[in-house]
Amino acid sequence: MTIPPTQVDALILGEHPSAYLAAGVLCQGGKLSVFHSTLPDSHPIERLVIVNPKFFSLHKTLEPLRRKIKSTAVYGLRFLGDQPSDQSEFRGKATVASICSDRHIRQVMTDWTQKSGVRMARPRTLEIGLPDEQGVRVMVDGRPIHARVLGVADELPAGLRRPLGIADAWSHNLLHRYSFITLPMKTADRAGRPTIPMSLELNNSPAWAWMLPGQGQVQLAIQQPLESVNQANPCDQLRHWASLLGHHGLLQQSQSLPLDHIQSLDFPAAAALEVDGVANRTLLIGPAGGFFSATGEDIYPNCWSAIFAADVIRKALKQPHLQDALQLFRNLWRTTLGEYLRGPPHNLRFLLPLVYHNPTMTTRLAESILQGKNIVR
Repeated sequence: MTIPPTQVDALILGEHPSAYLAAGVLCQGGKLSVFHSTLPDSHPIERLVIVNPKFFSLHKTLEPLRRKIKSTAVYGLRFLGDQPSDQSEFRGKATVASICSDRHIRQVMTDWTQKSGVRMARPRTLEIGLPDEQGVRVMVDGRPIHARVLGVADELPAGLRRPLGIADAWSHNLLHRYSFITLPMKTADRAGRPTIPMSLELNNSPAWAWMLPGQGQVQLAIQQPLESVNQANPCDQLRHWASLLGHHGLLQQSQSLPLDHIQSLDFPAAAALEVDGVANRTLLIGPAGGFFSATGEDIYPNCWSAIFAADVIRKALKQPHLQDALQLFRNLWRTTLGEYLRGPPHNLRFLLPLVYHNPTMTTRLAESILQGKNIVR
């Protein structure tokens, strides 16, 4: 493990790509001392994720990574209802999203951060002390490190939250459960321009569903408010989604579902709109700040928050009252990222008859989900 320095300007915690991005951006230019640490016992779940192509334009140094991240390009969304006649499709001429391996993106971002000059550690123990006027004292594998400011991207255990003044847990009504299974199969689409099959009314419930095409595999996934899980079991929902895909000719009816291999994670969808991302000498970015979009999009909005945080931290470190200067973070992202996080209303049933039969509404809804545009224009 890299031995941590005793004093740094910024300490970034977490294994989400947003943590690596914030650390790498802060370190560039060589004027700030930056240290990055993962959290002990962190085990990210491997899955396929949707990546907005604009991710690579978030910062000038990210564009070269476009060639390093392996992905499957998609050109739109195909909305499916429970009835075979209820369907519509938005298909663009250019790529509207890419499907990537979450683990692969983390590895590429890790390598990028190391090359940016950030000192990094993967400790077995980590403790956070009470902040003071000079910063925050953190013990990394028993070694003290004093950071003037923290950036936290992953969810902290309760014991590490309290010294920073972070609430012990997310409100129950902010959490969504994302359940998925991966099937080894290839997908084929006319003209070689695949779309993402999606349901917005799965089994007459508030669950949304996707079939994400990967390289030699597909991922069937559902997202539902956590409070609805008891009424709509994820296994039953995934089984229904597979059946629906079969009726639409997108999945072989004989394809067996490994329901004993379902994986799930709970995330705070668009929770940044409801909570304060500024704690004691700390900015909450990425998943820790609730920067998932309402449609469960992960990489782009979470990393967008990291760019904002890096900009605010760099400016705040020059100010005499650092804690006051950090308050800029909440105003900076709300003016642009806020609308993107909000997405379309989760209950879209009143719009679906129009979406299925009106190309204009199909396009607007697809652009709302994929690009954060307002569905009402």
